Amino acid sequence: MKKILYLFIVTIAFISCDDALEEKPKSIMDPNQFYTSDAEALSGLTGVYNNLYNLYANGPSWDYGYWVHLGTDLARPTGGRENVLPFHIYTVSNANENSLRAMWKNMYAAVGDANQLIDRVNVSSNVDENLKKRIIAEAKFLRAHYFYILTLHWGDVPMWLNELDVEEVGGAIKRTPVKEVYAQIIKDLKEAETNLPSSYSGKDYGRATKWAAKILMAKVYLWEKEWKLARDKSAEIIAQKEGPHKLMDKYEDIFGVDNEQNAEIIFEIDYKIDVHSSFRVSRYMPRQMDEPMINVPNSGFGLITSSEEFLSTFDSEDSRKVMYDYHGQDQDQGEVTNFHYVWKNMDWDSPRGNGDLNTLVYRLADAYLMYAEAENEFNGPSSEAYSKINDIRDRAFNYDESKRLKNLSKEEFRQAIMDERKWELAFEYHRRWDLNRWGKLVEAVKSNATTNPDGAKNVKDYHRLFPVPIQEIKLNEALLPNNTGY
Repeated sequence: MKKILYLFIVTIAFISCDDALEEKPKSIMDPNQFYTSDAEALSGLTGVYNNLYNLYANGPSWDYGYWVHLGTDLARPTGGRENVLPFHIYTVSNANENSLRAMWKNMYAAVGDANQLIDRVNVSSNVDENLKKRIIAEAKFLRAHYFYILTLHWGDVPMWLNELDVEEVGGAIKRTPVKEVYAQIIKDLKEAETNLPSSYSGKDYGRATKWAAKILMAKVYLWEKEWKLARDKSAEIIAQKEGPHKLMDKYEDIFGVDNEQNAEIIFEIDYKIDVHSSFRVSRYMPRQMDEPMINVPNSGFGLITSSEEFLSTFDSEDSRKVMYDYHGQDQDQGEVTNFHYVWKNMDWDSPRGNGDLNTLVYRLADAYLMYAEAENEFNGPSSEAYSKINDIRDRAFNYDESKRLKNLSKEEFRQAIMDERKWELAFEYHRRWDLNRWGKLVEAVKSNATTNPDGAKNVKDYHRLFPVPIQEIKLNEALLPNNTGY
């Protein structure tokens, strides 16, 4: 989306700087007056996409990447900052975590943008009918993605699907059971996969495709334990004959500024220095005070690094390990020896807080591993399940056949999938949610006890969900009861 104009002209009927359900809308515009051309409708859609940038890189306080990676078995911050990161050491409460409310408000702003666009484009007589179908499909994919993020954090969440007149609704919006939210997500994604193209090119690169809709659908099916549906949807992505996606030959070819828009990537968020830049890279880059021997001006914040425990789980011949372990003497950058940095999310040429390394959201290897997991749960470790996981391991071990898995029980294969997803997809916004889905969060945090002793001591089963922000409950008591433990 580097070439898409970054306009945000959608007016949100229910957002204010203080309260997601407090402002009274002045009026509702006639949709035919608002969208008087295809260009206006597309600009409105750009506004719906714009929320992704805040979610993945530039949101207030801590961004999404901290919540997904810190406080798991992957990561640690640098410089003894654990005690200021309550989500890492599991001291999160309604009293101390304003960034949770920022996440809540941002995601409901995003849902509101999508709802408004869908409603107004749908009734506009000024938008080309074929374009209208595509715009609504893109907006429904994005709405599904935003609701999915909300359920990952809070489980049951309020759900509405139209432009909200808060004067009528007031403060009585209840939480919708997560199963019903998933049903709506699947409904939106089915429409999206039907009406979205297989690929885009040129200025339209970065928009959601039918493959993005399919891979998110497979994820929701895994949460619902709909193993056959998850397997079959993953198979559709893998089996594409004329489609644009394939596994890259080498793991390192997936990442870095020079490898953006490669064939393995299904959905990514595109950044550009000085135009629509990202703080994300700086959060992975070494900080000067932590690594005083680095000799480049573009040092970072050092807020997410690999834990020693995570690195110790790798086979010494696994080619992926180096992408999580930037450590030692570098002839260009100096000495980096105190922490282990995530090389696949680094870029020395990005100015501090002004990066253009894209954020990878979904890629094809994920579909392979989802297929293997779902097939194992449905049929046990079949030849098809082995084929998919071994396709990923083949690349990791430079096609050494001795590293292929075989002769595992169903339980052993399940553990192999858990490990493989960790090694293959680490720091790509999956780990906390995978651990929650498997019921393994507490076990994983305790395995990181050397680098996160407070987290290992404090973590409880109920931490798989976060507290509904107390400020939102004060404004809307229908959100009660809060999640267990808060």
